Amino acid sequence: MSLLSASPTLPIGLDDQALQQLAAGLTSQQLVWLSGYLYGRAGAAAPAAAGAPAPAVAEAAAASRLTILFGSQTGNSKKAAGLVAEAARRRGLQPQVRDMNDYPTKDLKTEQLLLVVVSTQGEGDPPIAAEELHQFLLSSRAPKLPDLQYAVLALGDKSYLQFCQTGFEFDQRLAELGGRRLAERLDCDVTFEDETHQWAEQVLSRIIELQPTPAPVTAGAAVAAPVVAAVGAGHAPEVAPLPTAVEYNARNPFGSELLEKIQLNGRGSTKETYHLEFSLADSGLTYEPGDALMVQPRNRPALVQEVLQAARLPEAAPVRLEAEELDLTTALTERLELSVITRDVLERYAAVAPQYPRLREILADTAGLGTYLYGRDVADLLTEFPVELSGQQLAAVLRPLPARAYSIASSLLAHPEEVHLTVGAVRYETYGRAKHGACSGYQADHLSIGDTARVWVDRNEYFKLPQDAATDIIMVGPGTGVAPFRAFVEERAETGATGRNWLLFGNPHFTTDFLYQTEWQQHLKRGTLDRLDVAFSRDQAQKLYVQHRLLEQSRRVYEQLENGAYFYVCGDKSRMAHDVQQALRQIIQQESGHDADYAAEYLRQLKKSRRFLEDVY
Repeated sequence: MSLLSASPTLPIGLDDQALQQLAAGLTSQQLVWLSGYLYGRAGAAAPAAAGAPAPAVAEAAAASRLTILFGSQTGNSKKAAGLVAEAARRRGLQPQVRDMNDYPTKDLKTEQLLLVVVSTQGEGDPPIAAEELHQFLLSSRAPKLPDLQYAVLALGDKSYLQFCQTGFEFDQRLAELGGRRLAERLDCDVTFEDETHQWAEQVLSRIIELQPTPAPVTAGAAVAAPVVAAVGAGHAPEVAPLPTAVEYNARNPFGSELLEKIQLNGRGSTKETYHLEFSLADSGLTYEPGDALMVQPRNRPALVQEVLQAARLPEAAPVRLEAEELDLTTALTERLELSVITRDVLERYAAVAPQYPRLREILADTAGLGTYLYGRDVADLLTEFPVELSGQQLAAVLRPLPARAYSIASSLLAHPEEVHLTVGAVRYETYGRAKHGACSGYQADHLSIGDTARVWVDRNEYFKLPQDAATDIIMVGPGTGVAPFRAFVEERAETGATGRNWLLFGNPHFTTDFLYQTEWQQHLKRGTLDRLDVAFSRDQAQKLYVQHRLLEQSRRVYEQLENGAYFYVCGDKSRMAHDVQQALRQIIQQESGHDADYAAEYLRQLKKSRRFLEDVY
């Protein structure tokens, strides 16, 4: 029987038997979805006449619109905003996800429902994408917002003292301008997915409560539900199964075999840098140049023993982490941070050690706290302020052991089913003990060829090659900062990109520290590297750095920027990145013939248009 057979009792020409056949075997959720689907098709085919009142469901949808505004440096805030938007759509809301980088500040005064998702860079700085809105919001030009209801999700890293500072400032200022919180701000550490889901449910439930109750709706309410396969008369539709792909993350890392490990520095170098090649075979993992590989470390056995001795606890003391029962040694080795002390760890330790007023004094001294924490580990803390704790109490004080991010140093096109890293081993001595970077030391000393490391890919959406393959790129990457540029040059060589590739590399000595020297020379010979400038700081009486090489090539740098080149910086944030930006402003001012304000604005526009890109740490 045709679904289009005439029937005077049905407004669209369907007879009752055909509708019963169509609905046979559907669950209630599928019926709701199908009604919404048909309603949407009807709306698309026959839009309401001008001036006609909208259906109740459309009124509810209009009332449910909200803006999700994200400010991201590497893409994590964008990911979190996407998770929130997905949860909102499941509840029938219509979120508009917007990037702070492209958000006109004048739009702020028109917002009524606003969810802000923003990260903090280093010690309290907003991400580049959020700088303009952040500055506007904190200025006297910001409008009053009496009609705004908002909530803030802040992303950060507790190893920095100004943890989630940008999120705090957005939250505080929106309240000062008259906005009303839908929920308290949530500050997330380096892993944020689970907390984002929980925060979204709390905030969205509150938004739903605030929406006007729509009038009763007949079949036709558009609701999100599983996709239903097309069917003919007399056949019950079936739910099309969603593709199931394994997702690797902090809770489900991929066990990757180490295929190769090469020390890149020559004998006598003060540096210790390793090239590591990991297998991605059978994982389904993919990545792009500019992405990072997350590596989950294990703490050094020697450090675990030092912590156990300082705490005077047995190795097999029982510990419960979440729903899992472990012995204390396993928990300290695989699950808890030992090499770094953060403010929150010190606060929790002070709470279980009230006999030490000195701990409260240290925490109260905001200016000196960073100096105290720098270079100290958990064994230092337990030794300096000994206290009787059970294994469970110690575990409750400590921070979960986070994975570390490493810029990927390979192109998947050049090395199928492999991912390469460039890792500098961190070693130093403080407070009478030798210290090691948690993850760099793990890879340098405890990971051998054939061993398996727990890894997953972290997308960096804002450190990518230009979409136009003819665009020139300038890459500044001293030390291990050269890693992503090895990936960039390999990728452009594989794809036949015609844009010129210019690399500026620096390290202490030419003879011992020229990382990937042979590869760069081969790229120069093939033409896949257009220019290479090097700065070996200790090979002459006066120290020479990458920013000095930039200044020497001032005219070339400016001409390429004027012709649309992208400028990339990777490596040390505290000094190198600052010095490179200072040199770039000097170049712009000198070559343009304008003043310092012009140069600063020129650089700001490069950042805003995402032609000046940093991956700094």
